[in-house]
Amino acid sequence: MVNVEICIGSSCYVKGSDKVVAIVKNLISEQGWEDKVTVKGSFCIQSCQNKYGLGIKVNEQTIKGVTLSNAKEIIKDAIGNAL
Repeated sequence: MVNVEICIGSSCYVKGSDKVVAIVKNLISEQGWEDKVTVKGSFCIQSCQNKYGLGIKVNEQTIKGVTLSNAKEIIKDAIGNAL
C-alpha cells in the first residue's frame, strides 16, 4: 500500500493543498489505484520551512518542488515509482 500524506496546514492550504487533495483523489481514480493508495491530510510537515514547495509525502518520503500547477505529474510519478 502506498501512503500519500498532504499537508493541510495554513501555509500549504493558502498555496492550494486543498486543491491538491482533489487532484490526488482524481488521479487515484483515473489510474485505478483505489486498492493500492491511501491519502490522508496532515498538519505541518515542514516543507515550506525547507523551501520544498507544498507539503507532500509518499511513503514517508518528502516530495520536493510540488506546486499546484505541477502536482498531478509529480505525484503520479512518485506513486508510480512506489507501486
